[in-house]
Amino acid sequence: MKTKQAQVIPLVRFVLSAFCLLALLVPTPSFAADTGTVKGKITDKADGEGVYGASVTVAGTTIGTATDMNGNYTLKGVPAKQQKIAVSIVGYASASQVVNVGAGQTAVVNLSLGQTTIMASEVVVGAALYKQDRLEVPVTTNVVSAEKIKEEPSPSLDQVIEDVPGVNINRSAGYSTSTVQIRGSNTFQGGGIGTRVQGLYDGFPINTPESGEIVWTNVNMNAADKVEVMKGAAATLYGSGAMGGVVNVFGHLPDKFEVKAGVSGGFYDAPPSSDKSVYRDGYTPWFWNSYVGIGDKTGKLNYSLMYTHGEDDGHKENTWTQLNDVKLKARYDIDAKQYLQLSAFYNETEGGYASTWPYEAAVDFTFLQPIIMLPDPPGGFIPAGGVDVGVTFNPKTEYAYDAVDSYYADDIIKRKNSLVGLNYVNLLSDKLSLDARVYYTHNETRIDYNPSGLDQSYGFPYLVYMQNPVPGAPNIPLFPAYLEIYNRYAGEFNETKSDRFGAGVKFDWRASDNHRLLFGVDGNIVDVQSTQYVAELPVEGQLGDIQEKNIAFFLQDEWKITDKLTALMSVRYDWSGINADKTTYLDYEEVLSDTDYPDGATAKEATIENPSVDAISPRIALNYKATDDMSFRASWGMSFRSPTLAERFVRDAGLFLGIPNPELDKETMTAYEIGMYKQFSDKVSFDIAAYINDYEDLIESRNLNPNYWPILFQYTNLTKARIWGIETSLNIRPDADWNINLGYAYMNAKNKSADASSLAGNLNPDPEWLAYRPEHTATASVTWKPVSNLALNLSGRYVSEYKAVSSYPNPEGENYPGDFVVFNAGAKFQATDNIGLNFLVRNITNEQYEEAEWFRAPGRSFVLGVDLTY
Repeated sequence: MKTKQAQVIPLVRFVLSAFCLLALLVPTPSFAADTGTVKGKITDKADGEGVYGASVTVAGTTIGTATDMNGNYTLKGVPAKQQKIAVSIVGYASASQVVNVGAGQTAVVNLSLGQTTIMASEVVVGAALYKQDRLEVPVTTNVVSAEKIKEEPSPSLDQVIEDVPGVNINRSAGYSTSTVQIRGSNTFQGGGIGTRVQGLYDGFPINTPESGEIVWTNVNMNAADKVEVMKGAAATLYGSGAMGGVVNVFGHLPDKFEVKAGVSGGFYDAPPSSDKSVYRDGYTPWFWNSYVGIGDKTGKLNYSLMYTHGEDDGHKENTWTQLNDVKLKARYDIDAKQYLQLSAFYNETEGGYASTWPYEAAVDFTFLQPIIMLPDPPGGFIPAGGVDVGVTFNPKTEYAYDAVDSYYADDIIKRKNSLVGLNYVNLLSDKLSLDARVYYTHNETRIDYNPSGLDQSYGFPYLVYMQNPVPGAPNIPLFPAYLEIYNRYAGEFNETKSDRFGAGVKFDWRASDNHRLLFGVDGNIVDVQSTQYVAELPVEGQLGDIQEKNIAFFLQDEWKITDKLTALMSVRYDWSGINADKTTYLDYEEVLSDTDYPDGATAKEATIENPSVDAISPRIALNYKATDDMSFRASWGMSFRSPTLAERFVRDAGLFLGIPNPELDKETMTAYEIGMYKQFSDKVSFDIAAYINDYEDLIESRNLNPNYWPILFQYTNLTKARIWGIETSLNIRPDADWNINLGYAYMNAKNKSADASSLAGNLNPDPEWLAYRPEHTATASVTWKPVSNLALNLSGRYVSEYKAVSSYPNPEGENYPGDFVVFNAGAKFQATDNIGLNFLVRNITNEQYEEAEWFRAPGRSFVLGVDLTY
């Protein structure tokens, strides 16, 4: 297939032409003589300061605007008669005032808003790239509030979103692999390769560009105000990495001077008496975390700076971790219409590279008749009739907290991640605003497989047999052999470094009372140095180079068809390309039957068929606000994902070897969704959604060995897959002292192609089920404030047993992840205005379970913390 770079210009021309045509069709505002103007200022009752971003509307019409940075607003073209001006924003009680609007005159309405602790309609940003009332959002979006984030000491990102319906977390241990699924979008595989969830920090990307990986466990949330989780075909606005959804973390900015500090510590409780792990024999692993921060809002400057340090001995062998994290967010108001905002962080993490629990291997390697015997065995047997290989892995689950073998206990993984992002926002007029941004990200990952000075090898001895020509007679033993599982030379490592330079601009234009247009362009250049994610055959211990470029154009129209019905129509064009047209690799497939696999594989060269890919992603979403407290939504959209450099060229995944796929192409998805959101008074809200996601050319790793072992994988395009499901969430706040959240999600994830869907395929109980996608998940959380300065919380999470896995499948589904219920309990006590105490028990019942295959999750642990605020 030829490169698609030549398609860029005509498609850009198409997008721009479509925008111009749409702009010409947009009705212009009418300023007849029977209209007037309403203006004023919205302030906070507590301090008298202006409230930024409040929604101000003329009740019963589509006329509306948002307050500027000083709380000011202007409504033009208001029909000359008695009108009701309504104001709303999350965190404040709504307010309104009736005013007489005279023709050609200006009426003034100033309102003060009081903050509320009772449920208010949430304001979300992600669905449209600007603020929308929760009742008007056309796609499913969940918000994790600051209150929820602060329920436990120093939480990580995976912990604060694991209760969101439709979100499932797969964690191995420590800072190794962790994957966040949204509606079954991701599988679980080493390094988070090919994630379909876009992670953002203040709107800037945090996925590593070469693999799409986010180690969710090391994204510290001490400096976060809220998290938005958007589901569905999000690629229309966010690009290739967001076809499964978006997780956006909003950094903290204070409203006054503050100094924060805190420390928390705890330990992992002993496992049940049935466990025989050597690591936990008479040993108690401890962990602790501390942070210190300062922030202020004075004059035109608003900033927050925080440093976090954490250490963890690890709940199982070689899962120790260390974290150093610095986050800075600052905003400078140039004047009332424009500002600059900086979002930056840097973190270093280091930890043990986790391995599975111990196991034994039983091997049956039989030469089938006839054979040719050459002189001087055992090297002189050439099978003429084929080879029958059987490998069975028998896990030692009673040693679940130990590493496979001592050789794995010194493996180390190190990461460095940084972001510098700058936004310039200019309210050019009351109808048009500009948001320009530039950003830089740097990511480093290094795995030291063998830091020792000696080569390390681990495996199992076995006998090679010849099939007995006598029917029913036992096979004939020929010679002893050795199944090699792990073989690393002294100092062996894998390392990848990437630098991403990005920029974008978008315009938000309120073209009329009925149309709000958003249009812009995004692009980035990624420079990667890696020991394996490169096109050329890597030189052992050296970093190769490759570059990727991405550019996108998008257009969106929010069309208020009627007072109650709103349509959100958007289209995005993306192009992604790499600077390589050939790849070289070792063809391990040709030596699969050799007893000394993988030695003897020859180097081959192949033409990359799709060095560049592009796609047009449209979306149509409808929101029907049936009443002031109930809305219905429906959406249809198409999205795509380009293959990552890791999927194209990965060659090493710990125990398994990979072969680059020069034929790999983009994958696409068509998404359908219907849903309803209802607020019962101001105390109860209910959300339900049903969805269908149809994947074409789904990119999944496949085992190329028909005999299963040794696993030799390659990323390929499956023909079709369908994931459909239902999600529900119920939030109850009977008063300011109680908060109850219930969630349930059903998911059906099936491969619709002719081939099996996972590495293991037909060895799973349900060969058609997509690997690592649970059918049922449920969450529950209750928070109670018996007195004003004490909050008690109890939460639970259920995940059903997985139906398919990749690495160690069996027809009975034994030792598959899932099938667990985990409860956590916590208490927060505000001792004084400046001192807070918290206590947390994770996994109250000491449930022994796995989220990832053969990786025992943490048992019961206890945490005690102190927070200081001045």
